[in-house]
Amino acid sequence: MTRHRSHGPPLIDSPSKQLMLDLVRDLEQVRLFDEDLKKVHAYERKSYYENLDRVDREREAIHTAALDEVEAIRTRVQEEAVTTLNDHIRAEEEERLRKEAIARKEKERIEREKAEKERIEREAAARAEAERKAKEEAAQKAKKEAEAKAAEAERTRQAALDEKARKEREQAEAAKRKEIEDAQKAKQEAEELAQSKQQQNVGAGILSPEDIQTQQRYVELHKTLKEMRKWLTGMAKGEPALKKAMGDMRRSIKKSVGQLRSGTGANKNQINQIKADLQNALAFSQPTVDIAKFIAFPPQELTTTENKAPAMLIYGLNVFSKSLISSLLAEAAIKQSHAEPIGIIAAQIFSLDIFTYKGLHMSDILWAKYRVVCPALWGFTGNDKTEGGRRTLGWWREPDTGSWISEQNHMDRMTALGAGYAAITLRNFGKTTRQNPFPNTLFWATMSKIMAIPAAQLQETQIALLAALLRSSGERIMGFFGQYGLALMHHAIVELPRQIERESMALTQLSTLKELYMREKNILI
Repeated sequence: MTRHRSHGPPLIDSPSKQLMLDLVRDLEQVRLFDEDLKKVHAYERKSYYENLDRVDREREAIHTAALDEVEAIRTRVQEEAVTTLNDHIRAEEEERLRKEAIARKEKERIEREKAEKERIEREAAARAEAERKAKEEAAQKAKKEAEAKAAEAERTRQAALDEKARKEREQAEAAKRKEIEDAQKAKQEAEELAQSKQQQNVGAGILSPEDIQTQQRYVELHKTLKEMRKWLTGMAKGEPALKKAMGDMRRSIKKSVGQLRSGTGANKNQINQIKADLQNALAFSQPTVDIAKFIAFPPQELTTTENKAPAMLIYGLNVFSKSLISSLLAEAAIKQSHAEPIGIIAAQIFSLDIFTYKGLHMSDILWAKYRVVCPALWGFTGNDKTEGGRRTLGWWREPDTGSWISEQNHMDRMTALGAGYAAITLRNFGKTTRQNPFPNTLFWATMSKIMAIPAAQLQETQIALLAALLRSSGERIMGFFGQYGLALMHHAIVELPRQIERESMALTQLSTLKELYMREKNILI
C-alpha cells in the first residue's frame, strides 16, 4: 500500500513559523480591512458633503424664491405708493388750479365792476361837461351867427366885386391867348404854305405835278392827324375811361416798339402786344371819324359817302407810326441793322386785315409822318446852306432853342430814315396771301427821283440817303428787280460818285459799298 501524497501547501515544520505566517496573513487581512474601511469612510464623507451641498442648494433656492417674492411685493407696494403719491399731487394741483381760477374770476369780476363803475362816472361827468359846453357853444353860436350874417353880407359884396374882376381878367387873358394862338397858327400855316410852295418851285424841274400833288396830300394828312389827336384828347378829358385807354395804349405801344431787337422770332411778344393794343382800340365804337380823311387818295366810293371808323384805331396807328420813326432816329443812326425789325413790324401790323378798311391799308398814316421828317425821300431838294433849302430837305431844328441841329446830327437822322425806308419798302410778301401795304415800287420810285437830280445839285442829305438805302439792300434789290436793280446800284454806287466833283464822308460811304457788296454779298457792281 502506497502512501498518500498531499498537494496542499507544504506544512511548516515549525509551529512558530506557522504562527508567523498566520500573523502575517492576519495583518494582511487587517490591512485590507483597514483600506476598505478607509474607502467606506471616504465614501460616507463624500456622500455626506454631497448631501450637504444638495440641502444647501435646495435651501438657497427656497431662500432665493422667498427673496424674489419679497422683492416683487416690495416693488408692487412701491408702485402703489408712487401711484398714490402722484394721485395725491395731481389732486392737490387741480385743487390749486381750481382755487386760482376762482380767485382770478373773482378778481376779474371785481375789476369789471370797478371799470363799469368808473365808466358810468366818466359818462356822467362827460354828459355834464357836454351839457355845459353845449350851453356855452349855443351862446357862442348865437353870437357868431350874428357876426357871420354881417360878415356874409360883406363877403357877398366883396365876392361880387372879385368875380367881376376875375371875369374881366379872364376875358382879357382869353383874348390875349386867342390872339397869340391865332398869330402862331397863322405863322405855322404861312410857313407850311411857304415850304410847300418852295418845295414845288424847287422840284418843278424834277417832279411831275402829280408827284407834287401827292406830297401835298401827305402834308394835309399829317395836319389832319394832328387835329384828330387834339380833338380826341379834348374829348377824353370828360371821359375817364377813354382817357385811361388812350394813355395805356400809347405807353404800351411805345414800350413794345422800344423793345424791338434783331433776330428771327425775337419780336413775337412785341408784335402780339401791339396787335392786342390795336384790337382793343377797335372795341371803342365811339367816337368815330370819317376814314376817307386818313387815306391819301381814297377811292371814289369812299369820298361820296361817309364811312365811319373808330377814332381810337386811327389814334393807335398814329402812335404806332410815330413810335417807329422815333425808334429809327434813336437806334438806326447808331446801328443801321436796327431798321430791319422796324420794317418787319411795320409790314406785319399794317398788312393785317383787321386793320384795313374795305381792303384799303392805312399805311398813308405812316407815310404822312415819314414825309414830314424826310421830304428828300420823295425827290425834293434844295441848297442845304440856306434856310429854305434846309426846310425843303427836312433839316430839323433844336426843340428848345429853335436853331438848326448840327450837320452830324442831320446826317445821322438821314442815315436812320434811309435805312428804315429801305427796310419798310423792300419786304417780300411772296409767301403770304396778305397784300403788301408798302409796295416795292416805292423804293424804286424814290431811288429814281433822287438820282434824277443833276449830280452837281445833289446835297449831302441825298448822298447820305442813297448810302443808307443801299447799305443792306443789295440782295433784295437783285431779287425784286433783277438786272435792272443791278444797273440801278451800279449807277448809284459807281457812276454817280465819279460825277460829283467833291469829297465828303457821305460820298465815301456811298462809293465804298462796291467793295462791301463784293466782300460780304459776292455781288459784283
